[in-house]
Formats: sequence, C-alpha cells, structure tokens
Amino acid sequence: MSYSGRVWPTPVQQPGAPSPCAALDRRARVVALLGIVALVAATAVTAWVSMRFGQPSTPVYGSGAPADAAVWTWDGGAYAAAPNGGAGPSSNDADMAYDPALGAIVLWDHGCERLVMGFTGGCAAQVDRTWTWDGRTWTPRPSRSSPVEDGRGAMVYDHRLGRVVYVSGAGHAWSWTGAGWQELALSGAPAVPGHDSAAVASTFAVGYDEGRELLVFVLATATWTWDGRAWIGTPGGIDPAEARDDAHLVYDRTHGQLVYVGSRRTWTWDGAGWEPHEQPAIASGTLAYDAARGAVMLVQQDASSCDRTACRTTTWTWDARSWTRLPVDRAPTLPLTRSGAFPPPMAFDEARSLLVLFASAN
Repeated sequence: MSYSGRVWPTPVQQPGAPSPCAALDRRARVVALLGIVALVAATAVTAWVSMRFGQPSTPVYGSGAPADAAVWTWDGGAYAAAPNGGAGPSSNDADMAYDPALGAIVLWDHGCERLVMGFTGGCAAQVDRTWTWDGRTWTPRPSRSSPVEDGRGAMVYDHRLGRVVYVSGAGHAWSWTGAGWQELALSGAPAVPGHDSAAVASTFAVGYDEGRELLVFVLATATWTWDGRAWIGTPGGIDPAEARDDAHLVYDRTHGQLVYVGSRRTWTWDGAGWEPHEQPAIASGTLAYDAARGAVMLVQQDASSCDRTACRTTTWTWDARSWTRLPVDRAPTLPLTRSGAFPPPMAFDEARSLLVLFASAN
C-alpha cells in the first residue's frame, strides 16, 4: 500500500501532562473575566461622575419633593432675591397679574411641578392652584373652580371690570373675585381656533389697553377689542410669520400703546393699527410694564451664560421705538431644567413699586 499525500507529524501527549489547549482556555477565561470586571467598574464610575457633576441640583429627576421657586424683584437699579417665606407655587407654567383691590399679585399655577427626565420621563405632578403674593409670602387661595387652559392664555387686570382676568387661547375668560374664579360671558367672541389647532399658539395674544379700557385680542389677520358690551374687529394683526407661541401683549402707559415682541420685529398698537419696529436678537422672554419707572421691561434667558444648574438672564427696556439692554450686575437666574418651559411670568407690584419675576425651579 502506498500513500500519494504527505502526513504531517502529530504531537504525542505524555500521560498526566496538561493539555496546551486546556491551559489556553483557562487564560482566555481569566482575561474575559477581568475584562468584564473592568467594564462594570468603568460603568459604575461613569454613572457616579454623571450623577455627581452632571445632574442639576434641583430635585426634578425623580421622586423627590418639588423644588422651591424663586421670586426676584426689580427696583429700577438692581434685582433682589426675595426671601422664601414657605411653600408657594412651583410649576413650570404660571400666569400672574397685580390686583389693586387686594393689594397683592394673583398667580394661577397650572403646569408641572415635578418633571422626570429620561426616555420614560414626563410630568410626575400636575398642579392647579391659585396663590397671592403680598411682597413677603405666598398664600394659597382655595377655589371651587379654575380657568381652563385651552391654548396659551394671559392674565391681565381689567380696569373697567375692576378684576384680574385670565383669557385662554380659545377666547374663554374668567375673573378672580378674591374667593374664586368666575367664568365671564364674552358673547359673540371672535372665531379663535380650537384648542387642538396649531394656529392657537402661533396667532393668538391678549392684552388690556388701559387708556381705552379695552380687552384686545390679536389674531393672524385681525385685531378684536371687547369693551364689556360688544366685540369690534379691525383688519390687520401681527404678521403671522413673526408670531410666537410665548407672545406677551403689554400696555405701555407712558406712550399709550400696546407692545408685542415678535420673532424679528416689535409691534405697537395705538388703538387704530399696528406699527412694526426693528429689534435686536431677542429670544423667548417675558414682558411687563414698570409703572414706577415708566418703562416696558423684558427679561429673557441668556443661553450663552449657563453653568451646570442655571442660566443668567438679560434685561431690556423699551422707549417706544427701540430696545436697550440694561447693564445689570446681579441678574436673576433661571434653572437649567426650565429648558422647554414657558417664560416665567412677571408683573408690577403697585403697592411696593417693584417689578416681580416668578421663576419656578422646573
């Protein structure tokens, strides 16, 4: 018998000697085990570092108690953080206005007071409460009824009615009686888009013209006024391309006009029509009239000046034609977790001659 191919020598293992393959398998298992241990340790360290240095300090990431809100006041020269006098409003969406009859600020808190971040996050605690601020502390005001938030709304003081009024984005209104909210019948209201329409946020704003004692609605192509008896519509509104979903409409007593800050221009209304004005790059902000200084003020978050927990703000003032940024040494700060929330509400406290800014922690 002959072989046509060559047969390579086969190593012969002596009886009792360890197999090279077995030794190799043991080394591989040890290396793999060490790799797994290193991976677990690295993951734990990364998570600890993220929790220690990356997570904002406000307890809005889980089951902790709602974080305390902040109240800032402006006296014309500087801001001051008002002392926290105990429990108060804390959600990320609120509206407020000063009530001369009460000598206090009325705030309706109707947002989320505890957010849970992450893929399964959301609002862990939705609130619906009314509060008053007397310059020192917040006082809860129990009420059997509340306004309905169907579209972005606004809170104003109606001088003709003598009450604080909240108007929703669908054209519904409620007045604060001092003991509760009372729905107002605005018969024949203009055709405001329904609450499920995207047009509500982009075309609606409401303010109160103190000089003419008119509730003013601004829609995409028309402006409507309510004098307590009838609605009057006039052609012309804010350019829909410049409308914003966080718009404020504030009355400037000094110049007798309503002021609206659009995405590119500022608009003023003198009772007859709207006039556009150039404006600097002003992002989302909140407006209020400072009666003691006779100026419309705007406070906006400064996204270019943030640390791990909060962002500073910038303050602007309006002179009927242009905006001027004020040099403020100690500006209010807004928690970083407010990203995506609506601008914090601001109102002038006539009893104390201070502009009041409410900044929730969420």
